[in-house]
Amino acid sequence: MLLDYAFMASVAALVFGSVTLRLASSKRAMFWFSSVVLAVILALTLLLQYTGGSATSMGILSFNPFSLFFAMLFTAGVLLVNTLAYARARDYGNFAALAALALSGMYLVAFANSLVSVFIGLELMSLPSVFMVLLSKRDSMEAATKLFIMAALSIATLSMAMVLIYGASGTLSFQQANEGALVGFAFVLFVAALGFEASVFPFNVLLPDVYQGSGAYMTAMLGGVNKKVGFAALLQVLILLFITLKADFAVVAILAVATMFYGNLVALLQTDLKRLLAYSSISQAGYILLGIAVANQAGVSGSLVQIFAHMFLFVGAMSIVAWLESKGRSDIDGTLGLYKDNRLMAIALSIFLLSMVGLPFTTGFVGKFLIFLSAVNSGLAILAILGIINSVISIFYYAKVLTSMYTAKVGGYRIRVDAQTLAVVGVCLALTVLFGVYPQPLVHLAGSASSYLFAAGA
Repeated sequence: MLLDYAFMASVAALVFGSVTLRLASSKRAMFWFSSVVLAVILALTLLLQYTGGSATSMGILSFNPFSLFFAMLFTAGVLLVNTLAYARARDYGNFAALAALALSGMYLVAFANSLVSVFIGLELMSLPSVFMVLLSKRDSMEAATKLFIMAALSIATLSMAMVLIYGASGTLSFQQANEGALVGFAFVLFVAALGFEASVFPFNVLLPDVYQGSGAYMTAMLGGVNKKVGFAALLQVLILLFITLKADFAVVAILAVATMFYGNLVALLQTDLKRLLAYSSISQAGYILLGIAVANQAGVSGSLVQIFAHMFLFVGAMSIVAWLESKGRSDIDGTLGLYKDNRLMAIALSIFLLSMVGLPFTTGFVGKFLIFLSAVNSGLAILAILGIINSVISIFYYAKVLTSMYTAKVGGYRIRVDAQTLAVVGVCLALTVLFGVYPQPLVHLAGSASSYLFAAGA
């Protein structure tokens, strides 16, 4: 219980401290304050996971293996993006204050014990994110507007779904809903509402424009962290409310396949790096959704591993894109000769992209393997086959970037990397390789989170 209160006090300190330091306009002080407090929160989440068990604080927050898994992810992701923003943001002070508010919303979703907490958490995350996008580039008005439209549609649809589920069951707490037309319609609305947040097709049509129009460090935040909040909410809703309605999960399977094909096929046509990674991110959402569609503990465990893997892969890749963008190299041709310009960045980006394909001995391979294996073991081998086909398709557009990086060019010269980018890339690369070679700790964490969720939904 003491650790629970320490966690909540640290989050409160992060929010109020960031706002106070913003008024003092001290960029360096804000960065070190945010970094230290985020590191403390990350340590507390790891300690809470180590102590095990579950508890509810103040009747609002539920501390359990599932919520702590996502709290750890959100904290680590924001810590990495905060480091990038310190080097790249036009207005770091506003970013740090808004990111603290957004992170508190993310925690509210992760630790939710009712649909009301999910609703408030998503709202608290979305609005600061819109302003962070607006401040990330000089010409980001269109991107911020489109993100606001997606957030508004998501919240409005979620509100309608909550009304229907309350009408059918008389409560907004997480408890299994009975089968019926009203509940079935609520299921569809929940998938649509949270599909906007998790980048599920066809609710992601504006997403590539948002990614391209935002500053690259903010794109890392949106694709690496915010999208995972959508999956945290989606998993809780589908497992805790609808897991007994197995037939409805056919809708999830169809959306998973459509999302994979849409993301991978459209990515083949892209020339801008951020748009290519945006569509790649959409396809990754399809793989994650495929594990959820299996509707058992093994499938969800695989999805959680893939969520972990993709967060660090995407943030790591986008940190390199942000560095290239600062040099005026924002499209695929901008990676031409990168191996000669900076070998470390070229090798790191290669590993990130190959892990997204599913290269063995990386976290991307572990996640996909567990997802496809769970599908086969559940008698849904067709989903695994379609997932493998999509992984093969993805090789072709990643190959464009890989080929460009290792193609010699005239007049190439060494380009130095700033310390912030180097630190973020180093952390993401280390975790990608470490848990790819030795995945047992990650698989154990994901398995504990998955087993708790299914036990709670039983």
